[in-house]
Amino acid sequence: MLAVVALLVAPLVGVALGGATDPAVAVEEPAATPLTVRLDSMSPAVLPRRGSITLEGSVSNDSEEDWDDVNVTPFSSTTPLTTREDLALAAQTPEQTTVGERLDVFDAVGDLGPGESADFAVRVPVGELPISGDPGAYWIGVHALGTDAAGRDAVADGRARTFVPLLTPRQARSASVPVSLVLPLRQAARRAADGSLDDPQQWVDLSAEEGRLTRLADLAATAGDRPLTWLADPAVLDALSDLGRGNPPVSLETRSEGSDEGSEEDDPEESPAPSGGSDAAGVPDGAAAERARALVQRLRDELDSRDLLTLPYADPDAAALARRRPPLLARAATLSERRTAARDLVGRAVVAPPGGFFDPELVEALPEDEDLLLSDQGELALSPASTLDGRRLTLADARTSAGGPAPVSGTDPLALRQRVLAEAATQVVAGDEVRPIVVTLPQRWDPGAAWREADLFDGLDTGWVRFAALPSGGTAYDGQLPYPRSQRAAEIGTDNLRAAVELAAAGRTLSDLLTGEDDVSDDLLGASLQAVSYSARRLPRLNVERTDALAAAARGELARVRVTGNDLVSLSSGSGDVTVTVVNDLEQPVTVGLRVETDAEVEIDTGEAVQLGPGQRSTARLPVRSSDGVHEVTMQPVTSDGAAVGEPFTFSLRTSEVGRVIWVVIAAGGVLLAVMIARRVVLRLRSRHRRERPTDPAKDVP
Repeated sequence: MLAVVALLVAPLVGVALGGATDPAVAVEEPAATPLTVRLDSMSPAVLPRRGSITLEGSVSNDSEEDWDDVNVTPFSSTTPLTTREDLALAAQTPEQTTVGERLDVFDAVGDLGPGESADFAVRVPVGELPISGDPGAYWIGVHALGTDAAGRDAVADGRARTFVPLLTPRQARSASVPVSLVLPLRQAARRAADGSLDDPQQWVDLSAEEGRLTRLADLAATAGDRPLTWLADPAVLDALSDLGRGNPPVSLETRSEGSDEGSEEDDPEESPAPSGGSDAAGVPDGAAAERARALVQRLRDELDSRDLLTLPYADPDAAALARRRPPLLARAATLSERRTAARDLVGRAVVAPPGGFFDPELVEALPEDEDLLLSDQGELALSPASTLDGRRLTLADARTSAGGPAPVSGTDPLALRQRVLAEAATQVVAGDEVRPIVVTLPQRWDPGAAWREADLFDGLDTGWVRFAALPSGGTAYDGQLPYPRSQRAAEIGTDNLRAAVELAAAGRTLSDLLTGEDDVSDDLLGASLQAVSYSARRLPRLNVERTDALAAAARGELARVRVTGNDLVSLSSGSGDVTVTVVNDLEQPVTVGLRVETDAEVEIDTGEAVQLGPGQRSTARLPVRSSDGVHEVTMQPVTSDGAAVGEPFTFSLRTSEVGRVIWVVIAAGGVLLAVMIARRVVLRLRSRHRRERPTDPAKDVP
């Protein structure tokens, strides 16, 4: 019964989509095909009234058997799609659905063994296409047909398809649809336990001559002076800069802002690495480092010459942080602004979740001046530009951004180009008010190896499409921002938030401990934010492990500043001195103080914080006042802001009355001695006075 339904439905779907079916193949075909067809180039991008259209690409044999006598045949639909709703439905058509008629021309590719590929090029006069000639967007593409062990039939063994618009000259002159393209510069930059890039080979690949990030820079350069918007995470540039400097660990010293150009000291050795780009220790070879440095400069120049939207540093899960850790999100925004300014770039801060969703109840929890770039989720009635709670709200066109139909990747440059042209054409055909089209590409978009053949920007240059900056509007948003439960469930969890907060706190403490300028707080904050990034949603546990390892390493550095002394200190009275030594085993100068933790009957004057050079120690005698008895005292080394560093030192303080009694006895003895001495002196003075008294002469006469 299901097979009968499929046979009946397939032709109807083809008609509904605006394309007449081929009588020879008017049934649902198998979804998987042994041959993979890539459509890399189509010229021109729109159907001309006269002349020809050329389709070029490649055919690959992805099966385990031989395919002989492979031919590539073009096809097109007969009737056009005339509304954006029709186009949206067509883009979702299963790839096995027949949507057009084959032509009697083909390019003979020949025999293909398993894993082999061959290029094709077919040129079709427009007059031979089975199109009706009515304005709109037509299906166009190619089928690959070959012979295998079972023989040859009329079912396509591989296919590729897209849309191609056709307008009358008058229509082409009557309207101009603004198109804004947003290019993403996003990539997870997870850090290892020492703060270096966790997967340096990935970054070597990204910055290679045909790497994804290099392709993005190359593609943007071909836009010329056309308006183009970058959506950038400054952490990507910092990661590339670190790769260009040999992928060093986190330094406790100040980063040199000129380090992107490198130096003899920064350059890794010029020897080839075992992996072809990065050795086992994570250090890129000289060529890879040089490419990374050059790419940083190219990207920096690109961002400087275009409209720039800046994401919070490390692209954190904005909804999760706004809901549970707003201060951490604010720090991410501040760090992004600081790192952007360090490269002399100026951008507009935005929150742009990759899926285009954001919880409207959390908008007020976002940092100030943070705008929103979201998705209209296919709701064409929504304005692409408005304001929400005083923030600029831009809604990307979800339908157009999805790109072309299967089996080709929707965001392949050629498929994307043709979808944009088709969307604009249906607007013109419908005669409605022109609606700006905002296209945002996926967060890890790769233009692909054939992006040059796609001719994205030149192909979009028509009389009825124009590149434009992102639209802006002052009207208040009056729609609903959906936030499905699935999005709430996907938010970064408690463990990742805990790990990020702990590492960020350790980085701030370490920075406070160091004397002078340093970048350790920013570096560790940036690393901590990787644990709560949108990319961490895919591997939450791995990101927690890497972040915890880096936090443990940071705490290990803090532990190298310590205080030592005697485990038992005895005072023979209620006051005295305690001798302690503060030790700095770091290779950087520090400013450290002491905090005493004991009961209320002990008072210790710790004095001012001291500065210690690398490897230095300082011994101090601290005044103590205490009541009788034994008291437990803990001395904790702290930063100038009072944050604890290292392990606390605990000792026992013993005080007794014996000392006071001894001093009383000594004092009494001293008083007695003084009295005795005074009495003796008085007696002597009296005796001397009697001896010196004169004798009366009258008493001497007989």
